[in-house]
Amino acid sequence: MSRSRVGLWAVWLAAYAVTTALLYVASGLPDIRVAHAVLAYLVLVIMASRQGGRALSMTMVGLSYLAVKWFYVPPRFTLRAATPLDGVLLAGFVITGWMLSELFAKQRAATRLAEERTREVERLSAERLQLEREASTARVMREADRLKNALLSSLAHDLRSPVSTLSLLSDPAAGFTADVALPRVHEEAQRLGEYIATLQRFAAEGGGSMLALDTHDATGLVHTALRSSAAVLAGRRVDVVTRQAGIVARCDLTLTMQVLGNLLQNAVRYAPDDAPIDVTVSATLSTVELTVADRGPGVGEQELDRLFVPLQSRPSVAAGDAGASGGRMGMGLAIARTFARAQRGDVVYRPRAGGGAEFIMQLPRAPMG
Repeated sequence: MSRSRVGLWAVWLAAYAVTTALLYVASGLPDIRVAHAVLAYLVLVIMASRQGGRALSMTMVGLSYLAVKWFYVPPRFTLRAATPLDGVLLAGFVITGWMLSELFAKQRAATRLAEERTREVERLSAERLQLEREASTARVMREADRLKNALLSSLAHDLRSPVSTLSLLSDPAAGFTADVALPRVHEEAQRLGEYIATLQRFAAEGGGSMLALDTHDATGLVHTALRSSAAVLAGRRVDVVTRQAGIVARCDLTLTMQVLGNLLQNAVRYAPDDAPIDVTVSATLSTVELTVADRGPGVGEQELDRLFVPLQSRPSVAAGDAGASGGRMGMGLAIARTFARAQRGDVVYRPRAGGGAEFIMQLPRAPMG
């Protein structure tokens, strides 16, 4: 028997001794009955059963019966049974003690089971939290890897146009004279350096900060973008329409060229070879709109929510459509929107009347003088 059990028995035996002594003193009082002693000892048995288990409970039952029989049941101070009711008294104590011990034993077992289940739930919760932390770490690592791939794809995507132009200008078979090619090479190299510098500034400012903007003629922006995208356009017909003269935008030249270059490349990829690409310059009171429109397959309603999400595919073009090249990883549109929003603008899509797609680059309009 452990020390705690010995201490528990000692406490309840002491309680029994105190109760017995008090009842013995009270046994001489005229109003004291056997029922009073029985009730007192039943309370003692209940309390002992609750803490001590069956052995202590039955021990307290036996001792309580002996005390009641010795002090209260005539003939007093003897254990000899005077009547058959003495046996009933003992049986009542025994049955009561046994039922109480069983009741409390079941209660203790249920309590232990509940505690074990609580500990198990806590353990499983801790394991679940650990698994969630590990899953979160894995998601962060996957996202970091995805962003790394997106950045690499972005650089590859946006450097393709100037590199293609430089390659075309330096190709002897293209037929460009030095007087024509060298200024264009210088222009493209300068623009490429400005693009890299802008990207560094853009990344240093967190990619979401607003950039310092300059004023530029909107129609001039379009023609500069067309010259820079000459290799991508590869002789495709592009019609430029300016709705009103003197439209001036506030923008970052390098990023605007990248956005327009991406939109033109997107139109080339999806428009039929024999259909022109239309570029429209228009404005509202506060916004300049540069619209690149094509007669390609457009965008299905189910794809609209993912159109500007990085690394999402546009739907494949049906076989038989001229110029179709199928679905592609959608980095260009995501990059275009990011760069436009960094200039306090945006890139939005709308279906073109008569079929096709229109992508509108919106920029702040410079105040009219």
